[in-house]
Amino acid sequence: MRRLLICGMTACCWARGLAAQPVPARDLWEFPLGAVLEPAALAAEPGAGLWNPAASALRPGERMRLGVASLSTGAQQGVDGQLISASFRRASGTTLGVSVARTSVAGLVRTESDPQSVGDISYASVLVSATAAKTLMPHVTAGLAARWREGRADQQVNTAIAADLGVVIHDLPWQNARLALSSFLWRPGREIDDRPAFVAAVDARVVGDSASRELRLGLSQNNVNRGATERGPFLSGRLDRLEARAAIVRASAGGSSVTRIRSGLAVYYARYVVGVAREEGISGLGPVYQFTLSSILKE
Repeated sequence: MRRLLICGMTACCWARGLAAQPVPARDLWEFPLGAVLEPAALAAEPGAGLWNPAASALRPGERMRLGVASLSTGAQQGVDGQLISASFRRASGTTLGVSVARTSVAGLVRTESDPQSVGDISYASVLVSATAAKTLMPHVTAGLAARWREGRADQQVNTAIAADLGVVIHDLPWQNARLALSSFLWRPGREIDDRPAFVAAVDARVVGDSASRELRLGLSQNNVNRGATERGPFLSGRLDRLEARAAIVRASAGGSSVTRIRSGLAVYYARYVVGVAREEGISGLGPVYQFTLSSILKE
């Protein structure tokens, strides 16, 4: 784990040496790829730890986790995203993972002197992450992520390196409570023109006696890029193979705010978890849909 932390600090140093020109398509990572079904700080369903590297940690007895996620919006926004990930737990208890995520906007056309299209404009971003997570002491799991991001806006293409830290405090004696927080796309020395996001969540079991039969209630808070904030309560209830989840998200930016509702279902079958989720559209925009699939291989 010490060597992994050194590598993460090295990634931070690399970030300082990057060109001053910002990386395009940063705003595409404000869409909750892999985190519609769960709050971002606790999102573990795809197994990637995309938003919180500590959430990628596998429990004792679990050897490997494979996962995919897909997100799409209505035609008004034309955004879609994909995520694929793999995590492996070593004998030392450290979980190592890698993920590749891509998000883009379709339907942007190039015009010249008249409205006639003369081609498409590319607006997309790719994010490659390497993560490490380990339970450092009872109830405390920490994670580190080194990330490489490419952004494209028409003919402009730039890259950046980021390093993120996350922690999950879990299985607490009082109501099996959890607390999670993490940075996202943090580039040391570049916080002014490429502000990182910070995600946090806390929840507790209000009914039930096990992870497969419980009702949980919590609160999430996300400080995303450009000073916008998202916060709201979320609820999840599981009964054996079926789990239902819902959240109310209030987003505030520039003195205005809007409220969105998220809902979804997860089905547990054998070693597979399948999830579908929906975020309500606002201001005439269509809803956001998400699909996740993950599989855990046990020792």
